[in-house]
Amino acid sequence: MCGFHWHRPIQARANSPMVCSGCCSVFRRDDLMAFGGFPERTIVEDMDYTWSQQIAGRRAVYVSDAVALAADPEDLTYLRKQVWRWMAGFCQNVRLHLGRLVVRKPLLAVWVLLALLEILTAPLWWATPFVLAATIHEPLALAFAWWAGAELLLTIPPLLYAAHRRKLPVLGVLGDIPCVYATKAVNLVYAWKALIVELLLVPLRLSRGLTVYEKGRADTAPARTALAGG
Repeated sequence: MCGFHWHRPIQARANSPMVCSGCCSVFRRDDLMAFGGFPERTIVEDMDYTWSQQIAGRRAVYVSDAVALAADPEDLTYLRKQVWRWMAGFCQNVRLHLGRLVVRKPLLAVWVLLALLEILTAPLWWATPFVLAATIHEPLALAFAWWAGAELLLTIPPLLYAAHRRKLPVLGVLGDIPCVYATKAVNLVYAWKALIVELLLVPLRLSRGLTVYEKGRADTAPARTALAGG
């Protein structure tokens, strides 16, 4: 909700959306075919195409009133697969495009660099209560209360706005906040894994990076058996 009603509208106003998600976007067919179709050089072709087209001078637009129904991961197994692909693909695109983004699309480069900064500093932010308790001898409970208060002060206003936009019950939205931190923990683990693998080991030729697509949800469609014709 923060992403769709806070981050992306801000990026759209700056004419620099981070990604046109492949499952819920409309692309100009002529431009897509002239590009050679969706690229296969990264594990997240929609972000690759979004950045490539903006570097080439084309415009990406975020439409906040559009509705798209997507299937999210239903358990930890598939959440891990999905997040690992997203984070690895993001870092693959950073490796591929960042230099040209800085020159041709600087505001998009700012969002990308801020995302990298958030990944790098997230462990420090999560450790803040323990650091305060250890360095200034603040009681851990009080330090955690200050940290939680600051965290909620940053989190709640965008959620209230998004709940209003989507006409969702506010108490239900606020009651889900603890679940956010479980998913944030998964995101952080795989974000750091992606940084190490895709931005360190791959350039050093110590890893090929992520090259195999794994779905972030179970395939519940009935299996079909191909029959060979005589």
